[in-house]
Amino acid sequence: GRKGCDSVVCVFKVTPQSMGSAYKSLVNIYTFSDEHFEDQAIRIKKLFYKYKARRVVIDANGLGIGFAELMIQTQYDELGNEWPAYGFFNDDDFKKIQPADAPRIMYSFKANHKINSEMFGNCYSRIDAGLVDFLIKEQDARSKLLATKKGQKMSVEQKTKFLMPYEMTSKLFEEMGNLRLKRTGAGLDIVLEPINSRFPDDRFSSLCIGLRRIKELEEEEAKLKKRRTGVRQLVFFSGG
Repeated sequence: GRKGCDSVVCVFKVTPQSMGSAYKSLVNIYTFSDEHFEDQAIRIKKLFYKYKARRVVIDANGLGIGFAELMIQTQYDELGNEWPAYGFFNDDDFKKIQPADAPRIMYSFKANHKINSEMFGNCYSRIDAGLVDFLIKEQDARSKLLATKKGQKMSVEQKTKFLMPYEMTSKLFEEMGNLRLKRTGAGLDIVLEPINSRFPDDRFSSLCIGLRRIKELEEEEAKLKKRRTGVRQLVFFSGG
């Protein structure tokens, strides 16, 4: 995002289950506001490194296409550290211009009306089924922190840094509470609209995109397992 809109990063930990859907934990949320896209690219690449990300989804709609182009380039931070290019594995246009040796861990996401509807439905069903774990509310985290000697000795800056993931989670819940179903008369399509139009929904959008890609990965893994462990159908004939 630029000019008043946030760029949001949702960090998920995905734990596969022996049966059914994987268990998803939203471990952190980061927001960047009013920064040059190149600076945002460096910060996000630092998060790749910090969390050892295996899969990365980039929203390449609208302004996102310009940001995505920076992700396939090398940047240098204020200390002169090099942050290498990453590549997309699902976008033929980027494959033509990205470095051939760039690790292809990025997925280019481009939404449309149908995808948005499916994405909202998937987000609701996963949360409703208890398959997504969120951090506790910021107020609860603050109370628990201040109840410890370590927390009481922290400086204001240290407390703010510690509580930031919980604060971001609380703001995510506020964004979700500001959305309602919009009547469109278009059958089963799901369209959401803000109750207060001046209230952002960037964190919620990032959450939905992440959960949608995780669902796709689950389905791909299920197909691979089925091929590897498929049951052989044997037919026997007795002698005449």
